[in-house]
Amino acid sequence: MGARRALLFDLDGCIVDSTEPIRVCLDAAFAEHDLPALTPERLREHVGPPLQVSLAGVLARHGRPPELVDDLVLAYRSRYAAMSVERAVAYPGVAELVRRLVADGERVGVVTSKPQRFAVPILEALGLLHELAVVVGPDLTEAEPKTETLRRALDHLDDHGALDRAGTVMVGDRHHDIDAARPHGLVGIGVLWGFGTRDELDAAGASAVAADAEELAALLRAVEPLA
Repeated sequence: MGARRALLFDLDGCIVDSTEPIRVCLDAAFAEHDLPALTPERLREHVGPPLQVSLAGVLARHGRPPELVDDLVLAYRSRYAAMSVERAVAYPGVAELVRRLVADGERVGVVTSKPQRFAVPILEALGLLHELAVVVGPDLTEAEPKTETLRRALDHLDDHGALDRAGTVMVGDRHHDIDAARPHGLVGIGVLWGFGTRDELDAAGASAVAADAEELAALLRAVEPLA
């Protein structure tokens, strides 16, 4: 069998609407450390980059010592582990699209900045885990760049059948997803139902941007895999 492409999805803001559990758990962690609750605009900053990175920015903004970041992360994750599964909700049409792609013979995976320990139960709760060729996220201790997380996913796919990188797509809602795709020679496609904006995705160099799951399906069909 020749090389095959893969269709890789971000998790938060792309497959799963994690707005409510992220907001509730961050607000509780902030209150525990006498920090103000998030505005909707500030919430966007916490979805995309590794949590340790975004929380370090919060501490700097409020003049608090950077050493507190580990305490904030722990306070957040102690609540999020359960709530993220209890309130796991896929965006309209996205879970169905993933299943349809797999049924059509595509290799579909998830590459996320969420720790893999949290990502796997969410995908299982959505009934998607066993549809996927790969699920890769950092461990609990690492603020791993998305580029590196994506590299590990691509290596895994290569080990299980030659990968057509030119036809492989990274789908995400933030610039971090598009930024990660570029150095690996992948197509980066943005989606507008998550935490990013069209301006952000265009500026990052997204090949295309989808407003809903059906538009995304059409864009994925238009990407030319190897013959």
